Amino acid sequence: MRRLLPVTLLAAAVALALVPAAIGASSKAKIVLDPGCYLSSGSGLLTGRGFRPNSAWTAKLAGTKQIGSGRIDARGKIRARFTAPRYHGTAGTREMTLSVTDGPHVASTTFLMSPLSAGFSPRTGDPATLRVRWRVLGLGPRHGVYVHYVQPNGKLKRTLRIGTTRGPCGSLKTGPIALFPFRYTYGTWTFQVDTNHAYRATTAPRLLIGFEIRRPSRGRRPRGGQTGD
Repeated sequence: MRRLLPVTLLAAAVALALVPAAIGASSKAKIVLDPGCYLSSGSGLLTGRGFRPNSAWTAKLAGTKQIGSGRIDARGKIRARFTAPRYHGTAGTREMTLSVTDGPHVASTTFLMSPLSAGFSPRTGDPATLRVRWRVLGLGPRHGVYVHYVQPNGKLKRTLRIGTTRGPCGSLKTGPIALFPFRYTYGTWTFQVDTNHAYRATTAPRLLIGFEIRRPSRGRRPRGGQTGD
């Protein structure tokens, strides 16, 4: 019996040492946001696991501003609708931190906020020869981007696909493209930029860009320029 006692004590010590590690591994909380990028006040899905079952949770931005709460299910999981804050940025993206806690457990993740923007440069020139580089942001990842050319009389002239968005927020930068690859008329055109191959004036989200083509004076070439800001 004396020879067996040290072995028994050693086995017990090993078992006790493993218990906290196993508990810690199974109770580690984690949250996921889908998608990972949002427009102002956009919505998504918040999921989580490893929280205290049947308890309350709260969500905060940057660890300070509470933006939501709910109940954890019997399996320690969270599933809730996420609404992004209002975003006042006009250029580029911004990374933000979301944290969720049930008291003893805290889990955090990051997400991006993006403006919805589209434009091209140069903004002025002879419409017959003007070649521009388009920049688009905020239309979501892996979407085709279309420019619908609406004539001064309000009728659709043509729709062109200018590329496919990339990255979590849906960005696109093109090479030089002819702004008017067809015969134009004088007046103010509207370029509607969206992700639908078919033109609809009610499509959302969409971006509208005005471009005025002025009738030339004698002996000069036509000039055009983007209207508005």
